[in-house]
Amino acid sequence: MTDGRHTRHSLWLRLAIVIVVAGGTMTVAGSCRGTRVTGSQGPASPLRVGLGQLPTTIDGLRQLSQNVSVEGLVRPGEDGRLQPWLAESWTTGPDGRSLRVKIRSGVKFHDGQPFDAQAVATLLPNALRVFMGPELFKGVQVEASGLQTVDIRFQQPPVFLTEALEAQIRKPGATVIGTGPYMVPPGSTSELRANKDYYLGPPTIDRITIQTFPSVRAAWAEMLRNNIDMLYDVGLDALESMEAAKNVSVYTFTRKYQYFIALNSQSTALRSAKVRQALNMAVDAEAVARVALNGHGLPSKGPFWVRHWALTPDLRWFTYDPERAAAYLNESRAANGRGPKIQFTLLVPPDAVNERIALEVKRELEPVGVALNVEAVSLDGLVQAIATRNYDAALMEGVSGPTLFRPYQVWRSGGTFNPGGLGNATVDAAFDRLRDAASEDGFRLAAAGVQKAFMDDPPVIFLTWTERARAVSKRFNVATDPARPDVLGTMRLWTPATAERRASRN
Repeated sequence: MTDGRHTRHSLWLRLAIVIVVAGGTMTVAGSCRGTRVTGSQGPASPLRVGLGQLPTTIDGLRQLSQNVSVEGLVRPGEDGRLQPWLAESWTTGPDGRSLRVKIRSGVKFHDGQPFDAQAVATLLPNALRVFMGPELFKGVQVEASGLQTVDIRFQQPPVFLTEALEAQIRKPGATVIGTGPYMVPPGSTSELRANKDYYLGPPTIDRITIQTFPSVRAAWAEMLRNNIDMLYDVGLDALESMEAAKNVSVYTFTRKYQYFIALNSQSTALRSAKVRQALNMAVDAEAVARVALNGHGLPSKGPFWVRHWALTPDLRWFTYDPERAAAYLNESRAANGRGPKIQFTLLVPPDAVNERIALEVKRELEPVGVALNVEAVSLDGLVQAIATRNYDAALMEGVSGPTLFRPYQVWRSGGTFNPGGLGNATVDAAFDRLRDAASEDGFRLAAAGVQKAFMDDPPVIFLTWTERARAVSKRFNVATDPARPDVLGTMRLWTPATAERRASRN
């Protein structure tokens, strides 16, 4: 992990939509187009990656290296269940508050040192401290109990806290030293090199170079000129035009981030839980995805990824019901002696997609008697307003999966990803019951309780999960894996395409 100060900064950026520094490649459910490759073939070849809308190449290197250079003990699957990664297996201790983790053998850091139990006992505590935050990390102990086993002790039962083991493990220092298939050469600001000692076998692509551009459009133009081979993040507005290109394959995936409107229950206009319930029923998330995101979004129904194993089919969600919303608002106005309309201001950070979302929500609220004032605000202004609770509502994009640990950190007071003004006491109490669950059945019950809390005293309007895409030149064969829809997760298996294969696909 990066140092605490930089990590906190990245989390703010995640929530405010300006730059998303991905914490891994565990993305879920999308569509892929390209060639499936199951093994290494062909000679080594460089891959030239372009990133748009990043201030420096160093930022681009940091963003890509987080995905292909560092790894965690576990990684979540599409249903949120944890899968082995650097950990081979784990078992709960007889005390119900500890885990014994068996480390995968044969793993080395990029500097050649072994990734063994002693290394985990040394490095994991800081990774957990940053990822979990001080409240949850309190009392956590990590000890080597053998050459390839570590014991981890928690204050609470580990059903929930095991999800924190996805925290990435790296050695401290300016240069990223992890265990992933690619490594950052010392002093490099724009290049990744293949890890020849990678425990699953070395990548075929020997070198990745990174170049940043002032916009996605500028990067796309360079790709059409064959000056770069991959566009890291296509962006919604460019997606359709790129899908039509004959020399490029586009791979879409749904990220574990969702757009939402945070509602400040301390605001005069939004103090009533009934008003906030009505707003949830008045907004059509499907229309937001269709109109504002050009159909490239999945409507959201709550704080958790909808395929998580703990969410049962009988869970209640807010449904689009403008007539009922209008009735709720009329009752609230009558009870409080208010005028014909409820009025509040929505803060919107700079971005064309954000503006479209805000205008669509404004359009949907008007028929039920809500006057929404849309106010553009800078990133710094948004952060300050939320931290001081000096706002009515704010449009944001935040991480919400694939595990339940992540929305806990966004909506629980004091959570690592919470900027200070999200959530409320009702939601906090429900998340505490989730944290303290001692069995899977108890975990399911507590998860239902969290969903109920978000309906009884809603601090938010959930809108849509977001779709993203990678564009890759057909000069490369891109491995695809349904279990890892973001193709960055299979980059080790990418290979250069032969001239014959390229011609056959054009």
